[in-house]
Amino acid sequence: MKCLSLLGRVALTGLLAVSLAGCFGKPPPEQRYLRVALGETPCPGSASQQHRLPIAFKPLKTMENLDRTSVMTAQNNVLTASLQYYWEGAPQDVVGAALRQGLECQSSAVTPVDYQPRVDRSAVLSGELTAFNVDYTDGGRFVVSLRLDLWSKDMGTRLSSGEFNAYAPLTDFKGSTIAAAASDALGRVVPKVVVWMDQGLPKLEKAVERQ
Repeated sequence: MKCLSLLGRVALTGLLAVSLAGCFGKPPPEQRYLRVALGETPCPGSASQQHRLPIAFKPLKTMENLDRTSVMTAQNNVLTASLQYYWEGAPQDVVGAALRQGLECQSSAVTPVDYQPRVDRSAVLSGELTAFNVDYTDGGRFVVSLRLDLWSKDMGTRLSSGEFNAYAPLTDFKGSTIAAAASDALGRVVPKVVVWMDQGLPKLEKAVERQ
């Protein structure tokens, strides 16, 4: 009788475990971290940097629904966070690092420096990331959008503003495909920012003379 009672308790425990598994559903997918990698670009030496204006780079801001490491997907103006794919940092930090690298390595007019009170600078660059996500509304693609403002060194006067957008097509929702598309789209945005900064050099130089 004791053996039967023990077997009954084991069977009941097994049924309870199965029941609970059914209630809570399947376990979440394994988390994977994605890295955005821009192409290697030779950077100028210290001699060429001496002829470029120092621009203090403020950390980018972003909207609350993008301020997370989860890969976001837009469908009919609704953003959904992935439970499987994550960036190695917040999107505004990832994009900010890429912009700094691009200005450092590609710009002939300016060189980025840290935004600190006592750091010498000719102007201040600030901005907001408005899109860094998969978009399924118009088909599969990865979208990057941001707005930048160039200010006088005391941030008392806005010298110019620019909006920059790019996208790269997606063939599937695999991690490697998303990372490659994000790298591609960001790689198209960065040169646009560099051109914008370099073409605005005459206006920037006049503003520096007045300061």
